[in-house]
Amino acid sequence: MSGIADVQARIQDIVSRFEGPPKAADSSTGGASTTDFASALAKAQDPSGASGIGTSTSTSGLNRAGVNSVQWANDFLNALGMPTTPSNVQAITAWQQAEGTKAAFNPLATTQGGYAGETQFNSVGVKNFASYQDGLAANVKVITNGRYGNILAALQQGTNAMDVAKAIAASPWGTGTGVERVLSSQ
Repeated sequence: MSGIADVQARIQDIVSRFEGPPKAADSSTGGASTTDFASALAKAQDPSGASGIGTSTSTSGLNRAGVNSVQWANDFLNALGMPTTPSNVQAITAWQQAEGTKAAFNPLATTQGGYAGETQFNSVGVKNFASYQDGLAANVKVITNGRYGNILAALQQGTNAMDVAKAIAASPWGTGTGVERVLSSQ
């Protein structure tokens, strides 16, 4: 539980730096205002407003992990050096949906650790990351560790989201056929 308290304290710290005293708690988000946090986070990541990873000030499209699903998918694919085709973006956003995690800055629910300020999200070892960049880097690190070549090969093709989903299902990643089910329901 102290991990959650640490994350909530960090959220309040960010909010207070950019928006003054915390606003009234929103019970649907566990006490933190999602809009305020997202806006503060965008400012914290790049106060100048210049373009780059995680600099959007829009809060539309935020998923349970607190990131814009499409932006994160594009950033993930770019960091991997993979084509950012509509099929690849669809596959990565479906993967995020299949995971359905609230782990901070970790929409694919990796257990990859080694980043300052990370906390444990659950008993399986999924991590909460202190920053967008750390969450992105951790997911890139794990997907390129040599155990997920089939996923990388499907992404390199960039032509069929279901091929990526099947590669995820056939890999050691814990999502199983979840991505296939999400894509089939779209």
